[in-house]
Amino acid sequence: MARTPKPSHLKLVEGNKGKRALNNFEPDPDYLNDLRAPGHLPDFAVPVWDDLAPKLRKAKLLTVLDVDAVTQLCIAIAQYRHATDELNLNFINYGQKGQSLNQMMVAQSMAFKQANAIMQQFGMTPAARSRVIVNSQGDLFGNEKTGTNYLT
Repeated sequence: MARTPKPSHLKLVEGNKGKRALNNFEPDPDYLNDLRAPGHLPDFAVPVWDDLAPKLRKAKLLTVLDVDAVTQLCIAIAQYRHATDELNLNFINYGQKGQSLNQMMVAQSMAFKQANAIMQQFGMTPAARSRVIVNSQGDLFGNEKTGTNYLT
Protein backbone atom coordinates (compact mmCIF):
# COMPACT_ATOMS: atom_id res chain seq x y z
CA MET A 1 0.00 0.00 0.00
CA ALA A 2 1.47 3.36 -1.04
CA ARG A 3 1.95 6.17 1.42
CA THR A 4 -0.40 9.13 1.25
CA PRO A 5 1.23 12.25 -0.16
CA LYS A 6 2.55 14.64 2.44
CA PRO A 7 1.25 18.23 2.26
CA SER A 8 3.84 20.78 1.15
CA HIS A 9 3.73 22.70 4.42
CA LEU A 10 4.78 19.55 6.30
CA LYS A 11 7.60 18.95 3.81
CA LEU A 12 8.72 22.53 4.35
CA VAL A 13 8.72 22.20 8.14
CA GLU A 14 10.65 18.91 7.97
CA GLY A 15 13.19 20.29 5.52
CA ASN A 16 11.92 18.64 2.30
CA LYS A 17 14.02 15.49 2.74
CA GLY A 18 13.07 14.15 -0.71
CA LYS A 19 14.22 17.38 -2.42
CA ARG A 20 11.14 17.29 -4.65
CA ALA A 21 9.47 20.48 -5.83
CA LEU A 22 6.92 21.89 -3.41
CA ASN A 23 3.40 22.69 -4.48
CA ASN A 24 3.04 26.32 -3.37
CA PHE A 25 -0.54 26.48 -4.60
CA GLU A 26 -2.22 24.08 -2.18
CA PRO A 27 -5.56 25.47 -1.07
CA ASP A 28 -5.77 27.27 2.25
CA PRO A 29 -9.34 26.44 3.30
CA ASP A 30 -11.24 28.58 5.76
CA TYR A 31 -11.66 27.38 9.30
CA LEU A 32 -15.14 26.20 10.16
CA ASN A 33 -16.83 28.86 12.27
CA ASP A 34 -20.32 27.37 12.51
CA LEU A 35 -19.78 24.42 14.83
CA ARG A 36 -23.37 23.19 14.74
CA ALA A 37 -23.68 19.59 13.63
CA PRO A 38 -24.46 19.25 9.91
CA GLY A 39 -28.10 18.46 9.15
CA HIS A 40 -27.18 15.18 7.46
CA LEU A 41 -25.41 13.86 10.56
CA PRO A 42 -27.50 11.09 12.17
CA ASP A 43 -28.96 12.00 15.56
CA PHE A 44 -26.98 9.27 17.34
CA ALA A 45 -23.69 10.90 16.23
CA VAL A 46 -24.55 14.52 17.11
CA PRO A 47 -23.20 14.28 20.70
CA VAL A 48 -19.86 13.12 19.30
CA TRP A 49 -19.82 16.10 16.90
CA ASP A 50 -20.66 18.46 19.76
CA ASP A 51 -17.67 17.09 21.67
CA LEU A 52 -15.12 16.89 18.82
CA ALA A 53 -15.85 19.90 16.61
CA PRO A 54 -14.88 22.58 19.17
CA LYS A 55 -11.70 20.67 20.08
CA LEU A 56 -10.66 20.27 16.44
CA ARG A 57 -11.46 23.92 15.71
CA LYS A 58 -9.42 25.07 18.73
CA ALA A 59 -6.51 22.94 17.48
CA LYS A 60 -6.92 24.62 14.06
CA LEU A 61 -7.69 21.29 12.41
CA LEU A 62 -11.31 21.83 11.36
CA THR A 63 -11.88 23.64 8.10
CA VAL A 64 -14.90 23.86 5.83
CA LEU A 65 -13.35 21.09 3.72
CA ASP A 66 -13.17 18.72 6.69
CA VAL A 67 -16.88 18.55 7.54
CA ASP A 68 -17.51 15.28 5.70
CA ALA A 69 -14.44 13.60 7.20
CA VAL A 70 -15.42 14.68 10.71
CA THR A 71 -18.99 13.54 10.03
CA GLN A 72 -17.67 10.09 9.12
CA LEU A 73 -15.50 10.11 12.24
CA CYS A 74 -18.46 11.01 14.46
CA ILE A 75 -20.56 8.20 13.01
CA ALA A 76 -17.75 5.67 13.47
CA ILE A 77 -17.13 6.75 17.07
CA ALA A 78 -20.83 6.65 17.90
CA GLN A 79 -21.13 3.17 16.39
CA TYR A 80 -18.07 2.01 18.31
CA ARG A 81 -19.49 3.35 21.57
CA HIS A 82 -22.85 1.70 20.93
CA ALA A 83 -21.25 -1.67 20.13
CA THR A 84 -19.05 -1.42 23.22
CA ASP A 85 -22.06 -0.63 25.41
CA GLU A 86 -23.98 -3.58 23.96
CA LEU A 87 -21.04 -5.88 24.56
CA ASN A 88 -20.72 -4.70 28.15
CA LEU A 89 -24.43 -5.32 28.76
CA ASN A 90 -24.57 -8.74 27.12
CA PHE A 91 -21.16 -10.23 27.91
CA ILE A 92 -22.47 -12.00 31.02
CA ASN A 93 -25.03 -13.84 28.89
CA TYR A 94 -22.43 -14.93 26.35
CA GLY A 95 -23.58 -18.56 26.23
CA GLN A 96 -27.18 -17.60 25.45
CA LYS A 97 -26.44 -14.79 22.99
CA GLY A 98 -23.22 -16.03 21.41
CA GLN A 99 -24.23 -15.28 17.81
CA SER A 100 -25.46 -11.72 18.40
CA LEU A 101 -22.46 -11.06 20.66
CA ASN A 102 -20.10 -12.16 17.89
CA GLN A 103 -21.84 -9.85 15.42
CA MET A 104 -21.54 -6.96 17.87
CA MET A 105 -17.82 -7.72 18.27
CA VAL A 106 -17.40 -7.51 14.49
CA ALA A 107 -19.35 -4.24 14.40
CA GLN A 108 -17.21 -2.85 17.23
CA SER A 109 -13.99 -3.86 15.49
CA MET A 110 -15.04 -2.35 12.16
CA ALA A 111 -16.13 0.93 13.76
CA PHE A 112 -12.85 1.08 15.70
CA LYS A 113 -10.81 0.64 12.52
CA GLN A 114 -12.82 3.27 10.65
CA ALA A 115 -12.55 5.79 13.48
CA ASN A 116 -8.84 5.13 13.96
CA ALA A 117 -8.08 5.65 10.26
CA ILE A 118 -9.82 9.03 10.27
CA MET A 119 -8.30 10.06 13.61
CA GLN A 120 -4.85 9.44 12.11
CA GLN A 121 -5.62 12.02 9.42
CA PHE A 122 -6.45 14.64 12.04
CA GLY A 123 -3.47 13.87 14.29
CA MET A 124 -5.76 12.59 17.05
CA THR A 125 -3.46 9.82 18.31
CA PRO A 126 -0.07 10.33 20.00
CA ALA A 127 1.89 8.91 17.05
CA ALA A 128 -0.11 10.87 14.47
CA ARG A 129 0.10 14.05 16.54
CA SER A 130 3.89 13.89 16.45
CA ARG A 131 3.67 14.17 12.63
CA VAL A 132 1.11 16.98 12.42
CA ILE A 133 2.23 20.59 12.73
CA VAL A 134 -0.42 23.25 12.39
CA ASN A 135 0.25 26.91 11.73
CA SER A 136 -2.48 29.49 11.62
CA GLN A 137 -3.66 30.52 8.19
CA GLY A 138 -1.36 33.06 6.59
CA ASP A 139 1.59 32.25 8.85
CA LEU A 140 3.23 29.44 6.89
CA PHE A 141 3.93 30.85 3.45
CA GLY A 142 3.93 34.47 4.43
CA ASN A 143 3.52 36.31 7.69
CA GLU A 144 0.83 38.90 7.16
CA LYS A 145 2.11 41.17 9.95
CA THR A 146 5.78 41.31 8.99
CA GLY A 147 5.55 40.51 5.30
CA THR A 148 8.07 37.68 5.72
CA ASN A 149 7.83 34.99 3.08
CA TYR A 150 9.15 31.67 4.34
CA LEU A 151 9.60 30.24 0.86
CA THR A 152 12.15 32.70 -0.41
